[in-house]
Amino acid sequence: MKTSKLYKVALGMLLVMSFVLSACSLGNEGKTDIGNENASKEPETAPGEKVTITYWNMFGGGDGVIMNELVKKFNDEHKGKIEVKALTQDWGQFYTKLQTAVAGGNAPDLAVSHTSKLSELVELKIIEPLDPYIDSMGIDLSGFNANMVNATLFNDQQYALPLDAHPLILYYNKKILRELNLLNENEKPIIEPGPEGFNSFLQKIKDGVPKGNVNMLLGSTGEDPYRIWWALYNQLGGEGLFDESGQKVTLNNLQGKQAAEYISNWFESGLIPRNLPKIGETFQAGKGALMPTGVWFTSTLEGTKGLEFGAIPFPQIYDKPATWIDSHNFILPVQKKGQDENKVKASITFAKWVTDNAAEWSKAGHIPPSTTAVESEAFKNLPYRQDYLQAGNDGVYLPRSPKMWPAKDQLVQALDTIWSGKAPVDKGLDAAVQSMEKLLKR
Repeated sequence: MKTSKLYKVALGMLLVMSFVLSACSLGNEGKTDIGNENASKEPETAPGEKVTITYWNMFGGGDGVIMNELVKKFNDEHKGKIEVKALTQDWGQFYTKLQTAVAGGNAPDLAVSHTSKLSELVELKIIEPLDPYIDSMGIDLSGFNANMVNATLFNDQQYALPLDAHPLILYYNKKILRELNLLNENEKPIIEPGPEGFNSFLQKIKDGVPKGNVNMLLGSTGEDPYRIWWALYNQLGGEGLFDESGQKVTLNNLQGKQAAEYISNWFESGLIPRNLPKIGETFQAGKGALMPTGVWFTSTLEGTKGLEFGAIPFPQIYDKPATWIDSHNFILPVQKKGQDENKVKASITFAKWVTDNAAEWSKAGHIPPSTTAVESEAFKNLPYRQDYLQAGNDGVYLPRSPKMWPAKDQLVQALDTIWSGKAPVDKGLDAAVQSMEKLLKR
């Protein structure tokens, strides 16, 4: 009887040990990578258990089509393991909705943010630092563009994983410049150095193009002339917009004035006409020689039948190469009930996979963030992108400030008064300083 009881106990222990060993073996089968040495590990789940994540972005038009295709491809490759449910939010309300969702405990698992908006999101404490997850999942940030990565660091913590960079560049009409003998043997514009050299280039085009054509399609209000001002300000060695306190605006300095004066003279002298209508459409119609704007216009121009164009980084006019730049990034919104580790790992897995496959995203014109994507044959085979790739390194991001977006709007409005001739440079920049400081002190 005693022997029989001991036998039953021993048999039971063997069965328990067998079950535990079997379960450990099954758990290890769920660990895979996504196909390269810097790949992140997929989330550990029970056999057959799928992790579903919600992903918010603001991508419409062609950008939205490409992003949805990437989501579908990822879901197909990770079937039964991870499913990404993408939701495109209205661009104008995106950040307000994100803040509301976090406060209400309904935040998405993953979202997108501009680099220029990160300061505000960090200040509001609605996004998580990524460092613990990046480290544990084996993501090597040295494989990412340093300029893009450094712009997402706050107090030495990584708050975002870059998706792209979209700098200001210069598009040009090859047919017009070729006829004016202003293209070199590589079909790049022949621009003499310095501010006088660029003005001479504009003047040659203006003098040589047929009536009804424009030398450089640039609005005299809004974002693009401001972006050129920021590019020139940094080419001249201007340092940021604020002092160390973040309360005092410092842009009304020698570099700020010189950059504003240079652009203002384009409009004042008539070298570039004011109030040009339908700038993008005019360039597409082949009626403009140059057009400075963001890389996001590349895919539109590629789809324009009969247009022969090129694209280069915005020219170095002053002391060093620099241009305006911003980026899209992946972020982890704060979850009111606490983070679900499996969902976090699934989110990071998806984000890293997209950066590795960012050559596809670059079809929209953007510059990829990762070496894996930049060195891929898929990216190298895309036209134009190699010609302006350097702009991703030369671009200067806006300073870190939780009120950067509304402060920038005040700056644009003040610069508009300069470009329109309603205010001289000194008074226009003074007005920018006053309105921006009033906003910062609220």
